[in-house]
Amino acid sequence: MLLTAIDNVVPFLPARRWTIAFAFGLVHGFGFASVLADLDLPQSALALSLVGFNVGVELGQLALVAVLIPLAYLLRRTALYQPVVLRGGSVAIGLLAAGWLAERSLDLKLLPF
Repeated sequence: MLLTAIDNVVPFLPARRWTIAFAFGLVHGFGFASVLADLDLPQSALALSLVGFNVGVELGQLALVAVLIPLAYLLRRTALYQPVVLRGGSVAIGLLAAGWLAERSLDLKLLPF
């Protein structure tokens, strides 16, 4: 999220962004798989738990996209879209992602949630 948010404000990523998204998603998925392994689930339930978790995450993302994409589509031609929706939203998401990164990598508690 942080890289994409920065790239939305100051473009620096190459044209084939899907490759970067795929790589980050793969690493992220392995992280979730290792957390599930630490839960002492039976080996027979590990694959089903990982699939169930990932399906839940994807359904949540699709629900959010189903609400936000039509709204962004309607606003895309307004004068507020670029400065407020795209850049402002990217800055907000980037700050949240930077906070999460700092919390997890430095073992801090910055955010109340």
